[in-house]
Amino acid sequence: MSLKALLVDDEYPSRNELRFRLERYPEIEVVGEAANAREALQLCSAMDYDVVFLDIQMPGMDGVELAQALRVGGKNPKVVFVTAYEEYAVNAFKVRATDYLLKPFDDARLDDTVQRLLEGRNGREARPEGKKPQPPLAWVPTEVNGTTVPVPVEDIVYIYSEKDYVFVRTFADKLITRFTLQELTERLSPRLFFRCHRSYLVNVRQVKEIIPYINGAYLLRMKDKQHSEVAVSRGRVRHLKELFALQ
Repeated sequence: MSLKALLVDDEYPSRNELRFRLERYPEIEVVGEAANAREALQLCSAMDYDVVFLDIQMPGMDGVELAQALRVGGKNPKVVFVTAYEEYAVNAFKVRATDYLLKPFDDARLDDTVQRLLEGRNGREARPEGKKPQPPLAWVPTEVNGTTVPVPVEDIVYIYSEKDYVFVRTFADKLITRFTLQELTERLSPRLFFRCHRSYLVNVRQVKEIIPYINGAYLLRMKDKQHSEVAVSRGRVRHLKELFALQ
């Protein structure tokens, strides 16, 4: 199971860059973003995050104070501070931060941080030997007006994340599910579902057209009522070509 991550930074470009750099780690899934401590606390009250990547200098409550508030509130995510200011390191580790990334940092330094997070997880979540993996889902539970609506996987055109929610798109409907996109990637058959983008998981049998796009990327036109177009990230193009036997 991947680590659910929350990014907290008052500057959108900084959050976007970190999200992009974390994409190459399948063990880390960014499922939330906040521009300040108030938003972060609201998100943490609704979901248990495994790790919070946290800026320090923000308007209102700063990052160190936010980390303390999470501890007091009974939340216990790993905390990684991401900042351009080295003078806060001592205070950061007083709140038991897992790491302190000083901007600008290179990929090797981020590799070290992710490894620390994974080592902490592996030590905390020892599983019994021989435990069988969960079988692929035959349907995905969604919610409509407080009731559960199971959607057969063959009826799913694609699944996508938007802000802090995950939606299942069928031919005519858009339904919300409590699963994360990473959980569905792990639980749905890889022969049927293709993670074409960090925010999209498509049913390969529901692909109507494969359209070349700019800079070697592709778009997938789907078989839903709206003929949705889903982007394939450049890092997934090779898999796409293998999947559909493209030259």
